[in-house]
Amino acid sequence: MKWIIIALVAGVALIAFGVMATGSRNHGGASHNPEAVRLCDEGTADLHAFRLRAAVQKLGQALQADPALAEASISRTLAFAQLGERQNLKHELARADSLTAAVKDDHRRLLAQLRLGSVNGSRYYVMRDSVYQSLKVTDPENIYMLVAAAERAELAQDRDEVEKAWLRILAKDPNYANSYNQLGYMELNRGNYEQAIEYMQKYAFLAPDLANPHDSLGEVYMALGRYEEAEAEFVKSVTMQSDFYHSLINLGKVYLARGELRRGLDILEKLRGQVAGSELEVRVDREIISSYLRAGLQEELAQSTARFVAHYPDQDAAAIYRAVRLAYLGRTPAAQAVIDSALAAMRADDTYKRYEKARQGVESTGKQFEGIAADLAGDSPRAAAAWGSALRILAPGAPRHELFYLQYRLAAALHAQGKPREALAELDPMLAINPRQPDALLLKARCHRELGEQEAAIAALQALEQALAKADPDLPILAQTALLRKELGVSTPGS
Repeated sequence: MKWIIIALVAGVALIAFGVMATGSRNHGGASHNPEAVRLCDEGTADLHAFRLRAAVQKLGQALQADPALAEASISRTLAFAQLGERQNLKHELARADSLTAAVKDDHRRLLAQLRLGSVNGSRYYVMRDSVYQSLKVTDPENIYMLVAAAERAELAQDRDEVEKAWLRILAKDPNYANSYNQLGYMELNRGNYEQAIEYMQKYAFLAPDLANPHDSLGEVYMALGRYEEAEAEFVKSVTMQSDFYHSLINLGKVYLARGELRRGLDILEKLRGQVAGSELEVRVDREIISSYLRAGLQEELAQSTARFVAHYPDQDAAAIYRAVRLAYLGRTPAAQAVIDSALAAMRADDTYKRYEKARQGVESTGKQFEGIAADLAGDSPRAAAAWGSALRILAPGAPRHELFYLQYRLAAALHAQGKPREALAELDPMLAINPRQPDALLLKARCHRELGEQEAAIAALQALEQALAKADPDLPILAQTALLRKELGVSTPGS
């Protein structure tokens, strides 16, 4: 049986977006040095365009020209946060906090506090609600306030209010490209895929020089299993901006989804070296672990999880990986103790207390571990109940395409109970969205075979073979595919 690793998503977005030209609207009069203001404006525009290295450089130059320019330090803080450079973030945040405290103009100081209030660790983090309420009275149409309103609605999982907020931003500035990006992701998460593509294309039209629109459009195509179109967009993105790390990760994921493990892992491993020591390295390591998990490469998976636990002992995921490893070693009481301790720590965190999305992530993690334990014990009814609970906890707020793995695990547990029809009821909606999911197609073919539905089983097998047309020849699922073909009495193509 494959290792089952849980990806807990309980973080809060740190980046507060703003207008592309911020000087006149958000920090006019902040500096008597025109060069510092120009560099701050350009650096902040780079931040919003995800040209993060350029942003760091220009904002640093702005601070050299005027060391008291709080807005430059704030934008630089947000750039370091997005890059995941913890040490640089810590140092710049300390400076931004101090410079903000020294701002004499009340309105300018409140806007600065609003932006820093999105960063956990800032002295203004605990003030974010009161600052927001003050500005809601005095400057409700400020672009930072409108974006903050959208982010607050997102955390509250009020999708209608999120949409209204981004539409208000477009009403204020029809060329505010990131609104199309955010609305596109909303439609993607709702399952309105063609509308999502339309929004992302508008985003690309308004921001032709940016890499991010191609990354966003590629993510929609990837969710639909349109991997060749996704690949083309991610390649465009990294061609335009070679250090656009998110597109590099996504490009690796496209190759992994097609079964091109060596090609995908080569990208991720090289990227891992480039972002060593940052939060992005953690994300890359988790993608690598996930790829080994899905490919059934047990030895590589064991090594990568051991490395993760050793390198990131303070990460929530490290405790979860450790618990799963103990469970697979048959040390069930020790595994349960580790997961119980990890869940208790997460439930005590402020994020868990404040945000429903965080609570859902933590509680779903607990159910997923229960599913793992039941699978290992061969208790398929308990496994199905646990995976079903994990899925139901996340389903109200999570996009369908982000739940596919949980749904697959539920289907596998139902199949193990001798319930192929119920398993198909989980698999078919997944495959209707993304018809190129190898594990789901293999299980679908087996379910139809057990139900005596030969034609449907063969059709699923053929779809599976097409999905793996570019796969590495030694990919483990190919052996299972060949065995299924033999069981179905279907001759090998070309024989």
